[in-house]
Amino acid sequence: MEKKENYFNSPEFQETLHRYESSLQEDHPEYFGSDELSDIAEYYYDSGKRKEAVDVLDYAIQLHPGAAMPLVFKGRIALIDNKDIDTAQHYADMIADQLDLDCLYLQAEIMITRGNVEEADNFLNNAMHQIDEDDVPDYVLDIATIFIDYNQPDIAAKWLAMSDEDDLLDYREVKARIAFAKGDYEQSEQIFEQLLDEDPYSGKYWNSLAVTQLMSNRINDSITSSEYSIAIDPEDEEALLNKANGLFSLGNFTEAMDYYQRFLKLCPEEGAAYMFVGNCLLNMGRPEEAMPQYNKALECFKKYNISTSEVNQCRAFTLSQLGHIEQALECLAETDNDPDCNHSEINVIRGHILLEHGRVKEAIKSFVEALQATHFSHEIFFRIAISVYDCGYPTIAYRMFKTYHEAHHNPGDEGAAYLAACCRQLQKHDEYLKYLNIACQQNPSEARKVLGEYFPTGMDPKDYFDYEKVKE
Repeated sequence: MEKKENYFNSPEFQETLHRYESSLQEDHPEYFGSDELSDIAEYYYDSGKRKEAVDVLDYAIQLHPGAAMPLVFKGRIALIDNKDIDTAQHYADMIADQLDLDCLYLQAEIMITRGNVEEADNFLNNAMHQIDEDDVPDYVLDIATIFIDYNQPDIAAKWLAMSDEDDLLDYREVKARIAFAKGDYEQSEQIFEQLLDEDPYSGKYWNSLAVTQLMSNRINDSITSSEYSIAIDPEDEEALLNKANGLFSLGNFTEAMDYYQRFLKLCPEEGAAYMFVGNCLLNMGRPEEAMPQYNKALECFKKYNISTSEVNQCRAFTLSQLGHIEQALECLAETDNDPDCNHSEINVIRGHILLEHGRVKEAIKSFVEALQATHFSHEIFFRIAISVYDCGYPTIAYRMFKTYHEAHHNPGDEGAAYLAACCRQLQKHDEYLKYLNIACQQNPSEARKVLGEYFPTGMDPKDYFDYEKVKE
């Protein structure tokens, strides 16, 4: 990506771009190679000029029928941007050389998107024996990258093991991403730090390091890494989003919202960002302002055929806070029709809203339905306990969290922070200190989320226990 940016700034590319744009202005068609037009399209696309990019690709396909690059580009736009698998397949099938590497990659991505991961793996493995032997080293590394892009770390690791180019930056980046996907954040961070030692101006590596640190609950370090990336490129979308997420995790909703809005200026069609702005406003106690943001998110998700389940859950919570309980329940009923929704989760949320408004019997019915549908899942039980706590029933929540904690007391497990919060409300001081200490050691992220309001802003959860002891 960064190499491509350097090429776009080169005199060679700028001269080609100038010739193309002059030919349009003068209405005097000029001959361009397939690769030249694909590069121009990529330049426009990366600059946010999607219509211009598509126009260039259409011209390239007309001028060079069957050429791989413009058809692959249009196929990826259909697949990734428009979520239109059939159109993507149409463009892939139009490519004259079906053994062109980029064609093979697109065909595989279409299979993966259809849910046929094993078929894609077999397809690529068979194709490896038909391509030029000199292409194999790049091929196996590219395929490892594709599978990790689609969150298939085991298959990605298998393909990466076929490569002996472990000194390449691309190889080590994929290795770091595989480690991240498998939850080995320490190894992932170590590799990205090594990559940054060699290429300290790589925004991509700083962004990856920031996400790894965020997952390791080193939120301040994550924010710092994002700031390095923003210093390199103030309009780096991923860096802005990472910093916003870090600030949100710290409970700094005002500043987080500023960064989400900066991101939105660059990506106005990104529905998730509107949802995140809504979450900030909701946490700031401004539900009436949050609702329009959720509605914008819903509009974007529908436009691009993205699941609306999560944003409708946010809308339901917000409508409930605004006192519009029937509208909130209607919103959940609409969500129940989404094939991607988790119906048991929806029942928990329905129960939460009913309980929030004092409709206890109906709430219990929804909670029981959620438990029965999941064969009394521990996760659903925990979600119900959170709802009971949030709705102001600390005594019942205390019993539920205590039951849950007895089965979940390993590092990373949830529940101890909520148990500490219940004890604090119920004035069980010794138990509060006990579970506070466990929470801060076991799951500091949850401790910050649940208990952070009782401690100075920005304090590391590892210091919560000592802070309380000093107060005694």
